[in-house]
Amino acid sequence: MVVRHPVAEDFPHVLALVRAADVAVIGSTEWTATELRRDWQRADLGRDAWVVEDDGRIAGYGTFSDRGAGRLVGDGYVHPEATGRGAGSAILAVTEARAREELESMAAPGRVVLQNATLLADDDTAVDDLYATHGYTPVRHVWRMVIDLTTEPAPPEAPAGITIERYRHPQDARGVHHAIEDAFRDHWQHRPVPWEEWQRERLEQADGDTSLWPVARDGPEVVGAALCSRNREGGWGVIDVLGVRRAWRRCGVGHALLAAAFRTLWERGERRIALGVDAGSPTGATRLYERAGMRVLWRAVVWEKELRRGV
Repeated sequence: MVVRHPVAEDFPHVLALVRAADVAVIGSTEWTATELRRDWQRADLGRDAWVVEDDGRIAGYGTFSDRGAGRLVGDGYVHPEATGRGAGSAILAVTEARAREELESMAAPGRVVLQNATLLADDDTAVDDLYATHGYTPVRHVWRMVIDLTTEPAPPEAPAGITIERYRHPQDARGVHHAIEDAFRDHWQHRPVPWEEWQRERLEQADGDTSLWPVARDGPEVVGAALCSRNREGGWGVIDVLGVRRAWRRCGVGHALLAAAFRTLWERGERRIALGVDAGSPTGATRLYERAGMRVLWRAVVWEKELRRGV
């Protein structure tokens, strides 16, 4: 096997590989050319991405990123026709080597971990054995949940004193940022996102559409929001983030925002709507989504390896 960094000519082969890897486990894929191209534009391909060639054919693909706060992330895919031949081990080896290189420049004494998430197949113990052999342990489960709408969703019913309206720019920008940060500050591994970074990632992207964002208000105060988008190539709508500020939880605001998101995306022609959720969410988000008629499309497990214990 040959491990090297990808070049532009590898793009269609890598796209076909990550799609095939998903389909082999869950029967479908969310990977699009737009999504992979965006990843390549953001990454340093000559340092943080690799392809594994097996007899001249790309059999594996991996990436590395530093998510901040001592959390390093590797992501890897193996073509289903190349499983069991060592491509997975090769990806884990290069991502860990890159992580340890990054570790040398990280200030002590904080804890540092390397994580990798993989789709969960009920009958596949080979993946478990691969990670366990390399010193990883499972620490969290993540679900992709979907709903297939067949009739127009009813208008949201907000609790007394709460209004659900469309995002207004720029007057809602800082309020929505504050609400999302407050909603997720007790979430597993949440990293506070400064306003400038949030503005750049959420408001300045060329393909962003803030008209898809329902916002919950208590008087003039933003108390929650659902940040939605459309996966144009995938043919479905996505609720990227749904959060309610801590003081307004458990009174129906989340349910109203979810209903508003369904209706907003329906009006744009979307009939399948998806979101991701931490299966161990402290707010009971999975129960909210199940009550709204959503079902689990796939499950993933987050594997973790501690590189530095820290204090």
